Amino acid sequence: DCIITTEQLTKKYKNFTSVNNVSLHIRKGSIYGFLGPNGAGKSTLMKILSGVYKKDGGQIFYNGVEEDIKGPKDATKKGIAIIHQELNLIKDLSIGENIFLGREFKKGFRVDFNKLHEEGDKLLKKLNVNRSSRDLVEKLSLGEQQMVEIAKALSLDAKIIIMDEPTDALTETETQSLFKVIEELKSEGKAIVYTSHRLKEIFEVCDYITVLRDGKYVG
Repeated sequence: DCIITTEQLTKKYKNFTSVNNVSLHIRKGSIYGFLGPNGAGKSTLMKILSGVYKKDGGQIFYNGVEEDIKGPKDATKKGIAIIHQELNLIKDLSIGENIFLGREFKKGFRVDFNKLHEEGDKLLKKLNVNRSSRDLVEKLSLGEQQMVEIAKALSLDAKIIIMDEPTDALTETETQSLFKVIEELKSEGKAIVYTSHRLKEIFEVCDYITVLRDGKYVG
């Protein structure tokens, strides 16, 4: 029932090994927490799984078949979405345009903005964000912008959703909204991979917890 398995995954930068022989088993309908201090290799590991970084060693199996994830687009095709710590939004576009950028709904040769904003509003409602999909991103708070990043990942209908420190910019209310969505995604059979340095959050939402230190699996 594993959707992703890694065997001895490794990533090196010159003389520094950021991820060192890490083996994982991630199952459908489960929430996996990754704990560790800054520099433990959590974000690097997530970026390998989502195609942002290339691995230097080891194997990745997706639904039991060995795969080479060639880049973020390839990861998206395989059903892997990542919500990055770093915001990647275009501030003079609307929320809806950011969510569906590069995947716009079309009516003939033109973008169907009504459909785009209708679908955007559904995602915002799911996340309990009290905004219109037509609002410009530049008008949003940092926490609201993070929720747009989360909406973007949800719009991909991915089978694995990687959340890299997703609550750093969120208020307590936004955090609780996110936790409800995570539980919904779990009940839909999605696998959630959740990294955080906040112990309380990890114990609140995760079914399984992996601890990394200096790029290595320690427990």
